[in-house]
Amino acid sequence: MDFKKLSDFMDHLTGWRIPGCSCEVYLKGKPVFKYSSGYADMENKIKMDPENTRMFMYSISKIVTCVTAMTLWEEGKFVLDDPVSKFLPEWKETFVRESDGEGGEKIVPASREITMRDLFAMTSGLDYNCESPALLEARKALSPHCPSVELMRALAKDPKVFHPGDRWCYGLSHDVIGAVVEVITGKRLGQVAKERIFDPLGLKKTAYGLDERYRSEMAVQYAYSDEKGCIERPDYQDNWAIFGDMYDSGGAGVVSTVSEMAYFMSVLSMGGAVPGGTRIIGRKTLELMSLPMLTEAQEATMDWSHLPGYSYGLGVRTMKDPAKGGSPSPVGEFGWTGAAGAFALIDMENGLSMFYAHHMLNNQEWYTAPRLRNVLYSCID
Repeated sequence: MDFKKLSDFMDHLTGWRIPGCSCEVYLKGKPVFKYSSGYADMENKIKMDPENTRMFMYSISKIVTCVTAMTLWEEGKFVLDDPVSKFLPEWKETFVRESDGEGGEKIVPASREITMRDLFAMTSGLDYNCESPALLEARKALSPHCPSVELMRALAKDPKVFHPGDRWCYGLSHDVIGAVVEVITGKRLGQVAKERIFDPLGLKKTAYGLDERYRSEMAVQYAYSDEKGCIERPDYQDNWAIFGDMYDSGGAGVVSTVSEMAYFMSVLSMGGAVPGGTRIIGRKTLELMSLPMLTEAQEATMDWSHLPGYSYGLGVRTMKDPAKGGSPSPVGEFGWTGAAGAFALIDMENGLSMFYAHHMLNNQEWYTAPRLRNVLYSCID
């Protein structure tokens, strides 16, 4: 194995428009590559540190949340075709916004109940409108705490953008999963993940939400201005998806380091267990999560530019057609990305995993994600 092409590519990124990045690769449970380039804080010349630099993981949180939830599935706490209303009764009757055929819209009852499968597979009808009327009203009423279950109960009132199962749409579905986990366990999502994943794996710098004691350890969250052609440092240095100090966002709430997320991904690549040690989830469960869950019609609406060849499983992209994707990765390779530039790749067939992150909104994933994957496989014998 020779990872020079990968370190060179990371140096290219920081010479291009990325302020700083770190990456770790594991093969068969052992670390084989660790490299950082650029800065966590450009102005103060503080370098990226994969072990100590904390970052908002944003949608990488979806992998953590879905693995946490599926450990409850393994215990028979729910099945995928359970209606969400079994846990959140407010979701029994939901409504959908439709065209009225005359340039306006009408609100109609949903064709069926939303199921847990719909939440995992992003076919629920939820989008990422965090300021829909009922949700915004609840956020204002419950601020600054905004407990997850109460907010997700309120979200049920807002009309969805399509009938359950009609198509795929990226949205707040996994935040609802987080609320279901809290109802089932009687504990906050972050506590459940801590008990089932973080503590067993020794992830001491990983949590849902940012403890203000560790604010100084956070990488600056930059933004790239296409208009100006430069990196900017916004005044806003928080996570827009964390609505309050009691809101554990299932879709975007995790804060962690590259080293800790890389280790978590390596455990998934080994079928859910540390070699010769702790098991956090079953291999068969992960195999299920990485199966394509979308119909052809649903898959056609998953049209992001960096995802050709992929379908969507239970909370993860999953490689379905390597030829279409121009990808060297095998069928079943899975993972996801994050709004500030994180990228996770899990390949159980080869026991291979990669975790890469930078901390910049307008994250350039259309460019970085497929190239990181392709360069990685070119480095493996």
